[in-house]
Amino acid sequence: MNTAINNVYAIILAAGASSRMGSPKQLLEWRNRPLLEHTLINARSIFNDRIVVVLGANNESIQTSIDLGTVTTIVNPDWQEGMATSLRVGVQALPASATAVLILLCDQPLINATHIQNLLTGWQSAPNHIVTSQYHHSVGVPALFPAEFFEDLLTLKGDRGAKALLLKFENNLLKIPLPEAELDIDSQEDFDYLTRHYSADE
Repeated sequence: MNTAINNVYAIILAAGASSRMGSPKQLLEWRNRPLLEHTLINARSIFNDRIVVVLGANNESIQTSIDLGTVTTIVNPDWQEGMATSLRVGVQALPASATAVLILLCDQPLINATHIQNLLTGWQSAPNHIVTSQYHHSVGVPALFPAEFFEDLLTLKGDRGAKALLLKFENNLLKIPLPEAELDIDSQEDFDYLTRHYSADE
């Protein structure tokens, strides 16, 4: 079965305060672009403008620094309550026609358009499954949720991200190996590692 992706959307979570970093990680420059812009470019290459960007902390400086164009931008007023609130406002912003949604983070810089396409291709072959990235003996985002799981995403609370649902529905997962997803930028040490080992353009 090959399911069309014309009604699949992406949500990019970029609302955090980067407290461990000390400055907005969404705007950290890597390969001459802010991290959030890398995520946006990769998502746009697959989804065009079927993208919801969820901002929170530092939203004004982010919107000033990055051209979000015609994608849907939501400022989550409750971002301090945790990632679940950003997931909820992102899902609530999806049109009724959405058949699935891919959850992306702004701080996984090694994720590229090919990785995103691999997740979509997996879903096209198994449209009733949640498609998740598999790395470091675990599962996580990026992850694609069919519409039948949107209500479950809306029930998440606090700082519980999508991984809570991946564990809950473990028997309904299609796991795609994606070791690149293991690197997420939470601290200056993480960013130093990224720039030291992955400084050249792709």
